[in-house]
Amino acid sequence: MIKPFGKHRTFVRARRNGDVSSNSEGVSRAAVRYRVRKKKRLFTVVTVAVASVMIPIMIASAATGDMNMTPQPEPTAQVQAAAQPQETKEAQPSSTEAPKLTETTQAAASAAPESSSVTAAGETEEASAQTPVVEEPAAAVTYMEGMTDPKVHEIQQRLMDLYYMGQDETTDYFGPATNQALKYFQRKHGLTVDGAAGPETMALLFSEDAKEYSMALGAAGADVQNMQERLIELGYPISEATGYFGEETEKAVRYFQRMSGLAEDGSVGHMTEELLYSGAAEKSLEYEQMQADKEAEAQQPGEPAEDSKQEDNSSKEDSKQEDNSGSQESSGNGSQQEDSAPVEDNSSSAEDSGDSSPSYTADAGSVEAFIAVAEAQLGKPYVLGGKGPNSFDCSGLIYYALRESGNDVPYRTSAGWRSTDYPTITSISDLQRGDIICMNGHVAIYLGDNMVLDASSSQNAMVTRGFGSWFRNGFICAKRPL
Repeated sequence: MIKPFGKHRTFVRARRNGDVSSNSEGVSRAAVRYRVRKKKRLFTVVTVAVASVMIPIMIASAATGDMNMTPQPEPTAQVQAAAQPQETKEAQPSSTEAPKLTETTQAAASAAPESSSVTAAGETEEASAQTPVVEEPAAAVTYMEGMTDPKVHEIQQRLMDLYYMGQDETTDYFGPATNQALKYFQRKHGLTVDGAAGPETMALLFSEDAKEYSMALGAAGADVQNMQERLIELGYPISEATGYFGEETEKAVRYFQRMSGLAEDGSVGHMTEELLYSGAAEKSLEYEQMQADKEAEAQQPGEPAEDSKQEDNSSKEDSKQEDNSGSQESSGNGSQQEDSAPVEDNSSSAEDSGDSSPSYTADAGSVEAFIAVAEAQLGKPYVLGGKGPNSFDCSGLIYYALRESGNDVPYRTSAGWRSTDYPTITSISDLQRGDIICMNGHVAIYLGDNMVLDASSSQNAMVTRGFGSWFRNGFICAKRPL
């Protein structure tokens, strides 16, 4: 409690005794002014202390752009209410003395600007550090034949899913088979046919608008030529295999589809091609008559030497066509190697001249003779639809090896092998040397000891490789032809 002093003490005593004179009124007013000044000093000290705390917060909020932390005036009002007793409600005089700050409030006031600047700088640095860095878009890449890149795995798998490429274990190598598959994809979609996976081709290949492989009116290529040869073989009316899908070919395709119970759309898609190259392909109604006419011509007398010469020429021509074959196997794969006439002509002439002799001996029914023929083809290039002797696809290799080893078997695609009457093996543990492994869109020869021999589209060659996870996961069954 503050004790009164001087005149104020005398006034207090007089007031207690009830003797308050007019002289004491001046003393009372002085006491009131003293109390008011004291309250103002207290209020000023509290205000400065609050300001020293709130100013840095406000500066930090302004620096981060968040003004939601603006202090509310309630705390100041509460301090002011606490500083002024309820019984004192007199007006403040117009002239007041400057507030005297203590050492504590001076230190707080002087530290406030420094603290504010440091906080603001720190918040600014943090805000700038959190600003996202905009990366420049990567340059477009064009994948071409001969390249090795992890993205090639995805390209090959997508082409296989759309039946442009033979089913196989994907690799990171962009080989001729991938190149040809892309050419067929570009042909189907009206793109520039260059076999390279540029930005436009890649965007369409991995989009929902990508279409499955098919041959239709106006298409041209080795796959069309081999399809025409197969229709001629089955007796359908095509005058010549030209490699161009014209109206005559379209009519023959419709005829085949009608005979096979397929939708007659005149195009050769996955389903039509699967059946066309299978052992169950329907022959034309004229086929029997054509065969009878051929037999009658063979029985007619006259110039046997000329007939023999014609048969030899026909045999050589068939060999050339088989070497150049690029038709798809019925697994639905529409890809094939690019037409390369010089290579095909050279290989055919080498065969005709007899420069090379086979390193195997025909022995019908022998598993080892069958495998010996297949092993002699190792390293030769992969051509989807190829049936030898210089290039093969997976089913063409098996067809060639069986026939060259003395076994008279028809050509079958991978789907055709699954439907044959040969003994069927359903367990991997029961596989034997010489069994034909059947997968979805692929066939291979089991060599024993977890090794296989097959035509690899992704490696573009006839290869031996381990019977690994890709074969095990895709295994459907195996057939035992010998």
